[in-house]
Amino acid sequence: MTPLISYIVSLLFQLFVYEKLTKKLKNRFLPMLVAIGIIAAGSIPLLFLQPAFYWVIYICSPVTQIGLAIMMNTSTSLISDVIGKDADSSAFVYGFYSFMDKIANGVAIERAIKLLEDSEPGLRYIMCFLPLLCSVLAFALTYLGKILYSERLAALSIRSTRPKLGGH
Repeated sequence: MTPLISYIVSLLFQLFVYEKLTKKLKNRFLPMLVAIGIIAAGSIPLLFLQPAFYWVIYICSPVTQIGLAIMMNTSTSLISDVIGKDADSSAFVYGFYSFMDKIANGVAIERAIKLLEDSEPGLRYIMCFLPLLCSVLAFALTYLGKILYSERLAALSIRSTRPKLGGH
């Protein structure tokens, strides 16, 4: 039931709120910071859940999912910024990104759960800190990419907007 509720809430958020949020914040990094806050608000309470309050998972999980949706949409937008109008390699880049996303998430989750499957506190830590840690790491790497590669990104953008010679 929790995945269904999370999916529906995330879908409604993306349909009705995400565009307004990104227009209001006007850049790629502020939505990522907002996402980190939302993920923290949804994940940290999971560390303290007691059996009498397990129903709180129906609130925390969709909140975390909204933060993850913001991160996913923003990262996809960043990829489209890098690709620009280069239609020749865009399918490969998006496909590779999607493939690596699935592999990295699958391996991380499988390893973390396998290591701590018999430890309730360990699983609590995974549910609390793994989404938060990954979102902070994604922000840090994105910001590092901006610092290290902003000139190259600008050059790619200029090159991709020029008309190709030869009419091809």
